[in-house]
Amino acid sequence: MSTSWNRRSFTLALAGALAAGVPVLPASAQTVPSGKVTVELFGLVTNGFDPVIEAFQKDYPNITVKWTKFGTDEFKQALRVGAASGKMPDLWFNWGGSLAYPYSRAGLTLDLTGRIQDLKLDQTLVPTAIVLAQDRGKLYGVPNRIVPMTIVYRKEMFEKAGVKVPNTFAELEEACAKLKAAGITPFSLGGKFSWMTMRFTDFFMEHYAGPKLHDQIKAMEASWDQDAVVKSFAKLKEWNDKGWFNQGFLNVDPATNMQLVYQGKAAMVLEVPSIEVTRLKRENIDPSTYGTFLMPTDQTPRRVSGFQQQLQVSAKAPKDVQDAALLFATYVVRPDLAAKHMASIGGPSAARGVVPGADSPLQAQYATWLQEGLQLFLPGDQALPQEMVAAYFEAQDSVILGAMTPAEAAKSVQQAITGFKARQQ
Repeated sequence: MSTSWNRRSFTLALAGALAAGVPVLPASAQTVPSGKVTVELFGLVTNGFDPVIEAFQKDYPNITVKWTKFGTDEFKQALRVGAASGKMPDLWFNWGGSLAYPYSRAGLTLDLTGRIQDLKLDQTLVPTAIVLAQDRGKLYGVPNRIVPMTIVYRKEMFEKAGVKVPNTFAELEEACAKLKAAGITPFSLGGKFSWMTMRFTDFFMEHYAGPKLHDQIKAMEASWDQDAVVKSFAKLKEWNDKGWFNQGFLNVDPATNMQLVYQGKAAMVLEVPSIEVTRLKRENIDPSTYGTFLMPTDQTPRRVSGFQQQLQVSAKAPKDVQDAALLFATYVVRPDLAAKHMASIGGPSAARGVVPGADSPLQAQYATWLQEGLQLFLPGDQALPQEMVAAYFEAQDSVILGAMTPAEAAKSVQQAITGFKARQQ
């Protein structure tokens, strides 16, 4: 991810780390290979690792990091092919949840659970990052970013409709009604690939089910054919019927969901932190004219949908290559270096105490929430097995189109899960 952060941002971010009392930890607690080692790294073209690799190779001249960059879909395919052929890279970028556990559960990813203290991850990372990166209680990667989803709004639209930032679900619905009455579409979204619509369904499920039951539903430990899920699909349909989403959003590409907000026709989006850099600043829009707030779930703890990004090490790589790969993965999240390289890697950082400067107010707000312990739940397309994501998407889209009732949609997902579980036996 490229950014427009300047040197002042880096300085403030580093100052934030130091002011927070975060130790600038050396990587010397780890094993450093003595001979020449090459680490093959697979990642996304947007990962922004170039300056980190350059600095790392200067600090460790005997280690070469060979980075192969992919687009998102090509990257996922490359990992699948690697896993099928038994030729995984030494180190790879990954998200979490069901996008990562096929590799850890196949024994392809190095288990770091017993090395959390040795690697100082419990000291350098915010707790949420470690929790999100775990699979069945074990850690299989070093998180470097946390990506919470929050509601981003254009302040001018709120002022025009006389709307205040909502703190409860009811206040959010009151705000939507006022915006609609003022001729402003409350939410702009691109539902073409279903995952942006999923963010709202996930939000409604957190509201109606609460954290514990919501997690059980997404883990397929509790049935989807129940009241909380039916209410969630029903609320999605209700918001659509009230015109609180942009008309025809199921055909809108997610990449274009900000256009209505730019044009002053919509007020809010449910988005990830990169919106400040990849959308607003690239459009030469002052980010201070936008605000953000947490989705009001009316639940305790107040959680938002989100995920982490991590680096995972091959369990099959030679020991010296594993040591070199781990050295790089932890180098990325050393607080002093995480602050310095946030401009290229993006934020919020998973490292403790790293907060962007005032010229990135939205990023700074996200980072502050996370440093204060904001909890996240995985979005449906990472919480569910990939085979079940299609059933979830089909159900929610069918409800919006009127092809299924909310009750039928809940039953259809549960039927798909029952079949999936039967096939696993």
